[in-house]
Amino acid sequence: MLSPHLFGYFLALMAAVSWAVAPVLYRRGVDRISYSGLGALRCNGYLVSAALFLFLTMGPSAFAPLPAVTMAKIFACSVLWLVMGDFFYFSSLHKLGVSISVPVTSSYPLMVVPAAWIFLGEPAKPMVLVAAVLIVAGLVLLSPHKQDRNGKRQVLGGLVASFLAMSCWTFGMITNKVLMQTVPVPQLEWWRSVSITLGSWVLFYILERCRGAGSISRGPMVEMALAGALGLTVGNLFMTYAFGLAPVDAVVCIVSIRPFLAALFATLFLGEKLTPRLAGGIVLVFIGVMTITF
Repeated sequence: MLSPHLFGYFLALMAAVSWAVAPVLYRRGVDRISYSGLGALRCNGYLVSAALFLFLTMGPSAFAPLPAVTMAKIFACSVLWLVMGDFFYFSSLHKLGVSISVPVTSSYPLMVVPAAWIFLGEPAKPMVLVAAVLIVAGLVLLSPHKQDRNGKRQVLGGLVASFLAMSCWTFGMITNKVLMQTVPVPQLEWWRSVSITLGSWVLFYILERCRGAGSISRGPMVEMALAGALGLTVGNLFMTYAFGLAPVDAVVCIVSIRPFLAALFATLFLGEKLTPRLAGGIVLVFIGVMTITF
C-alpha cells in the first residue's frame, strides 16, 4: 500500500504525462489559429471534461453556484493562472518550439518553491541555489548558438514569453493550494473551467474579434479540445490531488519531468530534432529542478 506522499508523487507523475502530450497538440493548433484563439477553442474539452468529472463525483446538486466572494477569487486566480499564463506559453511554443519551450518553462519551480516557503509556510531548502546554477546552464544550452538578428529576436521574445508564463503559473499554483482547502476539488475544477472559458473567449474577442474560429475543421477542433481536456482538466486534477497528499515543492519538481516526455513526443510526432546540445540542456534543467527536492 502506497503512503499518502508516495501516492501524491504518483499523481504528480501522471500530471507530467498529461502535460507532456498536450503541447504537441497545442503546437499543431498554433499553426492554424492565433494564441488567443487556441486558448478559447481548447476550452471546449476543458469545460466538458470538468463538468463530467463533477457530475460523476458529486452529482447534479454540486453545480449550484458557490458564495460570490469565493466565485470571484476562483475567477480572478484562474484567469491570471491559465488564461494569461497559457497565452504567454502558446507564444513561447510558437517562437521556440516544443523541445525548447517546454524545458524552459519547466524551470518554474525556481519561482514556485520560494513562493511556497513565503506564502504557505513550507520549510526552506538550501539546494535551490545549486538548482539555479544547473537550470541556468541548461537554458544556455537550450538557446541556439548561431542565429541572425531575426533569430536572436525570436529567441529573446520566446524567453520573455516563457518568463511571463512561469510568473502567472506560480501565482496560480500557490492560490490553488489555498483555494482547495475550502472548496472541494471537483467543484473548484468546474468553476475554474467556467472562469477560464469566459476569460479566454473575452481575450480572443478583444484581440482578434474571434477571427478564424469558424474556419477550423473538425479534426483540428477535436485535437484542441483533447489538448484542453488533457492539459487542463486531467493534468490539473492530478496535480491538485497531489497537492493534498504531498508538499507543493516536491509535487512541482516531479511534474517537471515533462521536458523529457514532451521532447520525445515532439521528436516522434512533430519531427523536431533532439540534438546532443538540446538533450544536454534538457538534462541539466531536469537535474536542477529535481535538486530542489533534496
